Amino acid sequence: MRCLGSIQGQQSAERFVAYLLTIDISTQIDALPDNNDTWEIWVRDEDLLQRARDELTEFQRDPTASRYVEAIPKASQLLEQREKQRQQMAKNVKRVEPAARPGFTSGKIPPLTLTLLLLSIAVGIVTEFARPTNEFGASVLQRLSFVSPEDILESNGDPAASLKRGQIWRAITPIFIHIGILHLAMNGFMLVSFGRLVERWIGTPKFALMILALAVVPNLLQGLSPEWMRGSYNFGGISGVVYGLFGYVWLRTSINPSHGISIPFPMVVLFVGLIVLGMSGVIPELRLADLAHLGGLMVGAAFGYASEAPSSSS
Repeated sequence: MRCLGSIQGQQSAERFVAYLLTIDISTQIDALPDNNDTWEIWVRDEDLLQRARDELTEFQRDPTASRYVEAIPKASQLLEQREKQRQQMAKNVKRVEPAARPGFTSGKIPPLTLTLLLLSIAVGIVTEFARPTNEFGASVLQRLSFVSPEDILESNGDPAASLKRGQIWRAITPIFIHIGILHLAMNGFMLVSFGRLVERWIGTPKFALMILALAVVPNLLQGLSPEWMRGSYNFGGISGVVYGLFGYVWLRTSINPSHGISIPFPMVVLFVGLIVLGMSGVIPELRLADLAHLGGLMVGAAFGYASEAPSSSS
């Protein structure tokens, strides 16, 4: 910011800075202390300083010219329009951060996201986190698993045995089974983080359809794939859904940054890196539902692309 000069009298100074605003020269006006109503004009953009000096020379020749008098209402309209634009932009801006931070949408958890969380907690408690010590907990775990132990034995190891008997709910219900409190805590944290954003973004009915796809496809991929592909019917957790929600937000906002949402790069590295590590087998102790994660990511990304892809014209 550079000083342009000074003008005697507040009304004259206001007319001049208003005129400069109408020709896209932004200024700041300051009263000089104890200097008989003298006002100092500062130009914010130094590249426009010379142009502003030329305008000041013209103004000093005839400070009451009509273009300067008429500039005041025009400048007021411009300022009002810019303030409205600023407020609209502020409404549109969201930033993806971990849950419970204001930029990741705060407030109450939307209904379906809350329902998924509560069901996961309830199943975890009843089944003692997949290690039941009572008959009821064991029965619940058996009914929610991808395939029942009895069907596995009778079918000579067919992971689709229970599904073939018409128990189609098993393509969904493994998402509520968590092995340990830490497993549930991590998945629940990310579910709330992404779920509250996406559910508010697209509405609960569409969110419900997305959750259905993000449960069924990853579960079938994980449960029916052979072991050499990292498949296993003995799995559980809502992380496939979480990966899908992550993929949806990541791809959609990458295609269209105007949504004002961005996912921090370290989060991208964490999500994708876990899949790479798991599928590579570099760390044998890292036993995750890698195919469910991969399937969820792919399905969520497909939803994100479909939401932003331009519609074909005839």
